[in-house]
Amino acid sequence: MPDVVHTIIMFSRTLKCLSLTALLTLGSTTALSGAHSFQIPPSYEVTETFCKFTFEDFHLQIKPLGDLISKGEGDYNAVNRGYAGDTPGGIKGLTGMTFENYTVGQVIDMQRRRVYAVGRYQFIPSTLRFAVAMSDVDELDMFTPDTQDKLFAALILFKRPAVGAYLRGNHDHIGWALNELAKEWASVEYRQGRGFYDHVGGNRARITRSDAKKTLESVRATIAK
Repeated sequence: MPDVVHTIIMFSRTLKCLSLTALLTLGSTTALSGAHSFQIPPSYEVTETFCKFTFEDFHLQIKPLGDLISKGEGDYNAVNRGYAGDTPGGIKGLTGMTFENYTVGQVIDMQRRRVYAVGRYQFIPSTLRFAVAMSDVDELDMFTPDTQDKLFAALILFKRPAVGAYLRGNHDHIGWALNELAKEWASVEYRQGRGFYDHVGGNRARITRSDAKKTLESVRATIAK
């Protein structure tokens, strides 16, 4: 059964990658958010390289972006039960143990009954399941800082591909990438000092658009080296 599940997960990742690659190679401006299009560099063409992700490298390369996001979201043991800041003691305050003592599967199970957003990047239930499916993380892996960083990388690449594609040099529309970043993390400014989800569930922007822009540019430059 584990082998079957692994095969299904890998097939799901491949389909997602193929879909994204198709969008990246389209010349039509209507294919992606109406006004944006970009060309995929030769080194990433179609499936041979673009779909063979090395999460070990990518999640380390984007660590500065993760560090920035965490300033507005939380630490590796942060949780909330539906309202930002409602559980200041984090998971240790609730259970007496930190997340590295729980498997990813156990954390997913917790989200069905006890907590809502979890970890450094405040994964909500649907987002955490998505990130696991689109990464090389298994539900039997421990929910360690490294695991959380890999799941963060999966969100950047697959849930908000405009961000991942900008970082990888596939397009130059940084405004688009910034908008998508703010739509994923409530702590990032969207417009005029406000976040995309301000006042929803106690959320408010804490990371300026300017700081996010500088970090995206810096990470992109590092990846390009």
